Amino acid sequence: MKVDLHIHTAISYDATGRPEEVLAQARKVGLDGIGITEHNSYEKCAVFQELAPKYGVAVFIGAEVATRTGHILVFSRDIQRWNRYQGINNDAQELLDEVNSIGGVAIAAHPYRLGISYGGNGVKRLKGLGAIEVCNGGSREDENRLARELAEAMSLPGTGGSDAHRLEEIGRSYTLFPERIATLEELVAAIKAGSCRCGRPGE
Repeated sequence: MKVDLHIHTAISYDATGRPEEVLAQARKVGLDGIGITEHNSYEKCAVFQELAPKYGVAVFIGAEVATRTGHILVFSRDIQRWNRYQGINNDAQELLDEVNSIGGVAIAAHPYRLGISYGGNGVKRLKGLGAIEVCNGGSREDENRLARELAEAMSLPGTGGSDAHRLEEIGRSYTLFPERIATLEELVAAIKAGSCRCGRPGE
């Protein structure tokens, strides 16, 4: 099962693509599911789940939270609770502790995007991460290579996501699951069990 776990849309402040367009594009490029991970305004994402059956694409509502140790992708119930983590000065460990306390999963996104001092080695000190994003469609290959090395060093699974901000970027990286994932609980369990790996078109 192919799931692009890192997609931004017009709901976010820095991206384009209405829900119908995003779902249609996901189906067009052969994805089985998508993770909507907006910056803030997470409660507006419910429309994706309402429209998903029409397009035959599974939808998992997440969030991308900025912290002092980099960006963290969060998948959990009660997604609106993450609205209180505004700005970039959030404590990553506090966020991880809260995510895990409610049965969610946290993924370190593009940990080397802005250099080793941002995220990167700081991620090694975090406790409770479920995975590292090792294939990010917006990162350079050397940044993704460092992320893969980080995941190996921390004995964590690797995920993939396009980090799409435009329709044509959807599906340029994704996460492969060996079994069908239909619910948020199944997604969380599969990631935490390491039943996933990153993939890219043509591989």
